[in-house]
Amino acid sequence: MHMHGAIDILIAGSNAPQSTAIELILTHEGHRVTCVSSGAQALAHIKSLQPNLVLLDPELAEISGLEVCQRLRADAATAELPVVMITPDTRTVFQRKLAALGASAVLSPPLAPQNIIDLVAQFNTGESDEV
Repeated sequence: MHMHGAIDILIAGSNAPQSTAIELILTHEGHRVTCVSSGAQALAHIKSLQPNLVLLDPELAEISGLEVCQRLRADAATAELPVVMITPDTRTVFQRKLAALGASAVLSPPLAPQNIIDLVAQFNTGESDEV
């Protein structure tokens, strides 16, 4: 039984096996997941898909995840979009930087399935933002 409704999730990651693993976990939970591997693709998909949640790798090609996050926060249409940064970098200074850029949360490996499910559930209020 799923507690909440399915949501649309965009995974933008430079680590394909990791993105695929997260996608499998979330798809199994009933969510609709799209994976991209660059910042430019992430921005384009966020415009077209209007996902409910974005999982973002700071180390993306072309446009970094940090810049993607900044751009999302600067745009009124996506300023409230939950953005979770996925990074193995657990240094406090880096985590603070992510928070300053507007990251809603930070997830660091090892990415246990339950951690990912719990994190997504935090941002899945079950409400649709369709206007």
